[in-house]
Amino acid sequence: MQGVEKSHLNAAIAAGLTAFYDLMHSTVEDALKKIAAYGKKNTLGMDAGPEIIICEGLARYDAGSVVITEEIGTRGTVAGNDTFRPNEPQTFRTVFISDPMDRSNQLKAFLAGFPKEMIIADIFSNPENIRKWEAEFGSPASITGAVSAISCVRRGVPIFSMIINCITQEMTVSCAAGIRIIKLPKEGQIINLDYVLAHGKELLFHNVDGRKCMRRFVTFLGDVGKIGYRENFLDSGFMDEGQMNENLHYNKPGGPSRALYLSSVQPHQIPIGFVLANGEKIGEWIHWLSFVQFARSQHDDSQPALILYEVFQDRPWTKEGVLMATPPNYSVFREYGGKLYIDTSWLLRMPNPSKLRSTLIVAPFDNRWVVRFSSQSGYRPIRF
Repeated sequence: MQGVEKSHLNAAIAAGLTAFYDLMHSTVEDALKKIAAYGKKNTLGMDAGPEIIICEGLARYDAGSVVITEEIGTRGTVAGNDTFRPNEPQTFRTVFISDPMDRSNQLKAFLAGFPKEMIIADIFSNPENIRKWEAEFGSPASITGAVSAISCVRRGVPIFSMIINCITQEMTVSCAAGIRIIKLPKEGQIINLDYVLAHGKELLFHNVDGRKCMRRFVTFLGDVGKIGYRENFLDSGFMDEGQMNENLHYNKPGGPSRALYLSSVQPHQIPIGFVLANGEKIGEWIHWLSFVQFARSQHDDSQPALILYEVFQDRPWTKEGVLMATPPNYSVFREYGGKLYIDTSWLLRMPNPSKLRSTLIVAPFDNRWVVRFSSQSGYRPIRF
């Protein structure tokens, strides 16, 4: 891992942890307070606080970088180019993409059941409340918990993801140096990549455990009556509605941590065949790309553990005027010299890059059903 990449990751860890500990010190009332002057009309303190702290921390580290988040869109000076050119300075800019608080709706509902003066750290230090979260919002909490995530794209390639789980107080780091999950110590301990590699537990990504689970999947289908997500899934042709209902493991998962359903965090007796970004925003799925990039097969470390395909349709659905499944000519993934890159110059020309949507499949590399279906459908494998 290059020194500059390690430096970027350490800056993201520092910014993410500062936001995390600040939230843990907050009261329930502070977290649920509506913030009218910041972000969207329904922004709460637990949305605005982490985003402000993360953006300011990354800006202090590198004022020339760009930070993309959902509430405010883009921070940093942006000047796009008409086409992807790896020699253009804009392509080489550091782009951080953050989801400062994923599963905020679930966290809001959960915290509403506690006294408003209660400190959030005291709530989640009680193991009984972790079990309560799992009963209400799915298990294991290490995957289903509310998380804060930061990923970085440099020279058009994902170089790391950092995910902090506010419920279990764990941090997952994925980069060229390794993929680790670590229980966060009490505030005051210096935590950086070296600390994570020394004290964290290695995350493994298993092969498909038999043909039966190849079609078992996790994706977001939205609420009943919320048009777009269920239709996008069915129109992608993976399976019909009956097969969808039979194979669906969970229909309201979080975004950044969804790839962990394919890892050793997911109980071995309930294997998952693939996860899907179902026409969702970039802040939900960008964090999976580093796992695809750096996870290696347990049986052959020269082989990747995960595969990624980009799904598109002839007549794709839209949300907020944005395509939910993009064909190659509209995709953020661009080919140059036989390799694929994330075209950050194109991404940053969007009025609000956080609204970019895609439909993506991530699966164990030996999921023959995903490989066969995706290849027959003409979907592109995405490899950096």
